[in-house]
Amino acid sequence: MKERRPYGKDCSSQMGHRETVKRAATWAAWGIIILMALFLTGFLWIHWEALCHVFTSGDPSAAMRDFIAGFGVWGALILVLFQTLQIVVAILPGEPIELAAGMMYGGFPGALLCLAGVLLGTYTVFFAVQKLGSGLIAAFHGESRLKRLHNLRVFRYEKNAELLTFILFLIPGLPKDFFTFVAPLTPIGIHRFVLISTLARAPGMLITTYAGKSLLEGNLVLAGCLYGLLGLSALISLLFYRQLLKRERADEKQGAAETNTNHN
Repeated sequence: MKERRPYGKDCSSQMGHRETVKRAATWAAWGIIILMALFLTGFLWIHWEALCHVFTSGDPSAAMRDFIAGFGVWGALILVLFQTLQIVVAILPGEPIELAAGMMYGGFPGALLCLAGVLLGTYTVFFAVQKLGSGLIAAFHGESRLKRLHNLRVFRYEKNAELLTFILFLIPGLPKDFFTFVAPLTPIGIHRFVLISTLARAPGMLITTYAGKSLLEGNLVLAGCLYGLLGLSALISLLFYRQLLKRERADEKQGAAETNTNHN
């Protein structure tokens, strides 16, 4: 049975290299955030009147389709790029992009575009962590959090890790982008991880994009129901995650107690 990789590719390398990677990744992330903010600000400034017309027209969906059609394929490519950057820069929330995708392209097409961005972003993160090591992870996530997750015994073997990955990415509310950064430290191969995580993300992403479509159409009841479903799923996911951690801690204490008894 295939076992997971050692914690952090750069554990045996000098700390200076790790800190350099961490600083470079942090500066790059903030640079990307600033560029995205400037792009959105400029876009809103230029197209403010057209967007106001979309949201105040009698048929917002048709008006939005006409507005998006003016950008051709570039509109879809920019959306995919934003979704990719959201995965790479893990501190960015993904829900606003998914809502916008639903408003701009509809529920199913918007979800497909978001999934394309997720696919590219996941491959980028996986390769980057393999190449640069845990310094890249430390730039976005706490060291203690990383160690705690990596020490979970369910991640030690490939089949267990694959099942848990599917569950974690299926349920809304859990830190999926964090798991994406940790994935290279597990025994799951890159292509299998990308396939499993992308398929598991799809249902929640469809709910969000359809909620965005419903908001644009003024169907607040449907949008509220969809968000209620997401909220309930997030609550269940939080309880599941806490129960998993409690079980792991209990097993660790029991194992430590048995080890002490054997030594005595």
